[in-house]
Amino acid sequence: MLLRIRTRDGTERLHIPDFDDDESTTLTTTKISDVQKRIAEEAWGVPVDAQSLSTDPTHLLLTTTITTTTTNTTNHILGPEQTLSALGVRDGDILYMRYDTVERRATKSKIPFATLHSGKPFGETRTIEAMISEQTRIGRQEEGPHVASVSFCGHAANAFQSYVNNTLGFRQSRFGWLYGTKTKKKTSKKTKEKGKEEESGERVATTELFADVIYEPKQTGNAFVARFDEDDEESQTAEAIARAMGYERIGCVFNQSDADRGDESVSAMSAHEVTLCAKLQAKYGKEFVAVIVMQFEDENEEMQVTFEAFQVSDQCVKLYEEGFFELDEESGVAKLPPSSSSSGNGEEEKENKESTSSFSNWGSHTKMVKPVMVERKDVTEVDNDFWLVAVPIKDHAGTSQSGFPIENRLHPPQNVDDIRSAIKSRPGSSYAEKLRDFHLLLFLCKQMDKNDVVAIAKSTNDYVDGGDVSEGYKVLIDAIAGIS
Repeated sequence: MLLRIRTRDGTERLHIPDFDDDESTTLTTTKISDVQKRIAEEAWGVPVDAQSLSTDPTHLLLTTTITTTTTNTTNHILGPEQTLSALGVRDGDILYMRYDTVERRATKSKIPFATLHSGKPFGETRTIEAMISEQTRIGRQEEGPHVASVSFCGHAANAFQSYVNNTLGFRQSRFGWLYGTKTKKKTSKKTKEKGKEEESGERVATTELFADVIYEPKQTGNAFVARFDEDDEESQTAEAIARAMGYERIGCVFNQSDADRGDESVSAMSAHEVTLCAKLQAKYGKEFVAVIVMQFEDENEEMQVTFEAFQVSDQCVKLYEEGFFELDEESGVAKLPPSSSSSGNGEEEKENKESTSSFSNWGSHTKMVKPVMVERKDVTEVDNDFWLVAVPIKDHAGTSQSGFPIENRLHPPQNVDDIRSAIKSRPGSSYAEKLRDFHLLLFLCKQMDKNDVVAIAKSTNDYVDGGDVSEGYKVLIDAIAGIS
């Protein structure tokens, strides 16, 4: 049978075992002392001598000292020998209990009562407001992105998409860092109220990003992911050269292969990509963007290549930092399914082809380590589209030359002849302008001291104002390139 034990702190259920199939027998034979023993034996563990039971609700309002040795008719305290039947107590009825502060034997700590097996103290009350405040509710970011737009240097964008399309055939994932500049727009959004213009209070992004350079680090990849070392020696050198040229890291770009992700995968990003973006935004700031290169079939059944720019929401970054996502401990991003982490050789390639259908459920939803609320439902997987915020994308002519072969590619390889070709192909330009090519300068670091190349990179910023590379560096670079 079931009794409800109400205290000043709330109500809890107490199960009394049936002695046989006859409920009346159980009621006749069960005494208050049996009930008190059950309360003491339950996980909350209030000792018998600390309990005071009554059938009268006003019992909880009394302030007199508790006594349980005899029946107290004034305070309606129940005696240990009284049976439930004699008291008129039935299945589901309420008994009212007061208790002194007790010492729990398991912890030897002074607490009003011990802790339930569920982890919630016996009789603890929780308000609706408290429960709502503890819930993590997932919603779309209505305020929009933190940047007004991202603009690509046309030459750099074309060089990236041409490689993943014509050389890799969109069969392999490729990653690159975006280096460029930031500018502030001078416009602000206002609303009119009663004939007067007033600030709307809505967040208006005023930063415009201009990506002039794509640096593709050393990487290995398959159809689902590109793996790279963000802090290897070459990446550090690339960062130094980009900064010397007046650029900063403003985002990343990667392509999505044409691997079949299943009919259910309709999100623009997979869980791996969403958590990667959250990781990078947490590291590089709110104005960091991610650009995806993908191909699609148009109405004429011809394949087209498109660029899409995104940020993940502030909530996504916050939950990432607070450990809500199920992540791979080594990489810090969502785990890949076994089929997508293979190298694509032999039996692994066969397994990959047979298992692509399982990628859809994993790919279109992000797994959480604990439940969150989405549209009034507790879930442990969130549709990736809830995290994404689209960023307008544009194009421009960059200030860095883009004709030099790009590092870490299968084809074409870089060599000193490319330096000579780059210099001779720009007659009439200053030496600084001829060398203002990120990929050329990065290659020069293999032929010269890195600090010298960084100094040359800084001097390439001055060509607009008539500045140039020092004569000593010109002679050295001409000798490396074989220019007499």
